[in-house]
Amino acid sequence: MKKVLLLIWLLPILLFSEITNDYKIAIGEDIYYSSFSSATTDSLILYIYRHEAEEQINYYNLDGTTQKFTYKDSINNIDLSAIKDSENVILKGIFGDKVIDAIVELDESPWKQSMSYSLSEFALSGEDKIKYWIIRLDKFKSEKMQAEKTGSEDIIINSKLYHTIKVKISAVGLRSKFWSGHYWFRDSDGLFLRYEALNGLPGSTKTVIEILEKE
Repeated sequence: MKKVLLLIWLLPILLFSEITNDYKIAIGEDIYYSSFSSATTDSLILYIYRHEAEEQINYYNLDGTTQKFTYKDSINNIDLSAIKDSENVILKGIFGDKVIDAIVELDESPWKQSMSYSLSEFALSGEDKIKYWIIRLDKFKSEKMQAEKTGSEDIIINSKLYHTIKVKISAVGLRSKFWSGHYWFRDSDGLFLRYEALNGLPGSTKTVIEILEKE
């Protein structure tokens, strides 16, 4: 197992193709712009978030489960890696003024770190509800989540009409009564179009992410 982990840590990024979409992100009254890219290697799918000095890369197996996650930000002194090892995730690196060296326990449910990508496959599937894990980067611990389709919905972004599948997300258990968010995916191909959720309990600021389609 140690040899396998070493190979994955040192895995070269040999990209065969890359598709990039730009997004507008509004957190309360603050607005900024970023991009999400998808790329492929011979055995993995990479989903890459970029904003200024920040880059997050999710390495997905072909079945849509996360195998590795990296987070780098030179301005905020972040250089963090997470890798799946059996039913655990090994976290190593630097996060601000913290040195991270931890093992996060999961179970048989899949690890789907970046929901804007991993839930697109679910949106197009025949399943109505799934449970999965994410790693919370604010607390360096796992959080079991659930996603549920709430039906088809037509939405308008920048005067353009989209036919979508709406997906509700929440934590599993008691927290599901206090917080939830929603994703909208294009019903033809699962493209991530919109995300909306409060950043805490009712009354807190809201985050809205919307695609900026190229002319």
